[in-house]
Amino acid sequence: MGSNYTNETISQRLDFTEWNKEKWKDFGEACFYVLLSFAFFRILQYIVRWYLFGKCYFRTFSYFVYRRRAGSERNPAADSTTLSAIPPNKKWRICNEIVSLLHAAVSGLWAGYSILVYQDIIKDMINYRHPVIVNLIFVSTGYLLHDLLDLLINERSVRIIELLFHHVVVLTAFATTQVTGMFLGIVIFGLLMELNSVFLHSRSLLNLYGYDKKSTPFKMIALLNMVTLLFFRLGVSIYLMYWLLTDCIFRAWYFILPCFFVIVSLFCTNTVLAYRVMAADGWFGKNRARQPSRSVATENTAVEEEDDEDKSSSDDERDDVPNGVSVTRPDGQQLVANGHAPAHA
Repeated sequence: MGSNYTNETISQRLDFTEWNKEKWKDFGEACFYVLLSFAFFRILQYIVRWYLFGKCYFRTFSYFVYRRRAGSERNPAADSTTLSAIPPNKKWRICNEIVSLLHAAVSGLWAGYSILVYQDIIKDMINYRHPVIVNLIFVSTGYLLHDLLDLLINERSVRIIELLFHHVVVLTAFATTQVTGMFLGIVIFGLLMELNSVFLHSRSLLNLYGYDKKSTPFKMIALLNMVTLLFFRLGVSIYLMYWLLTDCIFRAWYFILPCFFVIVSLFCTNTVLAYRVMAADGWFGKNRARQPSRSVATENTAVEEEDDEDKSSSDDERDDVPNGVSVTRPDGQQLVANGHAPAHA
């Protein structure tokens, strides 16, 4: 089932004063499904947190405050590379990555199924519509809103900038296709990139759990991550760029503008992502390779450590800073993240 929208009907679809009762009903249903998806992923996030760590909330860590504090103590562990390799908010990151992995698996397979079964979407990237594909947009919109909220609450680092940009780009694409009733083909091809995200999030989890990069599980995940990144991120980005230059470029400006913004933004972010992953895995030399997090099998302060609510404030502070980093409390007591009390002067 497809729908045809001419250039003349675009302004009519954007004119909300012309919407009839049926269009407002469809809009209300879309909002309901998005909110339902959002609630599902929020609840799932708390379930994962409780199952893994026995609590639903973690104390927010601020990278910027830590940089100032550690910098004032001339602590070399304040380097951004260390924080990217050993995130102090590791427990939250693990839970966030797991939920993201589950969404990536569902949405990536759903997008692949949609393209294989409803192949007319390849022939008409702008006007083709189908309820099965539209429902995927509802689910992914709810997830992105959940993840955006989760990032704003828990992430206080430079990492959040690129993540927020990515989320804004994708949410813009989702909103455009829902309001105009067009560009569904572009969005569904973009969601094919989630097939790579399955291995990207798996790789991040192995890093967070401190797996050796020379181990067989890490090598397998890293290989699958690179293969799917080349095919489903860079390959899809190049195809969309080709479509933009050979098809969309000859259409009206209001076709070109949203397509150009989304496609070029995704192409740039995917190119940067590919470089960073290759550099982290040592493709550009050992000097640029990222060191893994400390192993959970060799340290008592790994992610399995108990972090109950009745812990003292000093325990909480040790849990949220990298190993070997000292932090001075307001009362003057010095804490060390390796779990041992500092020696008295």
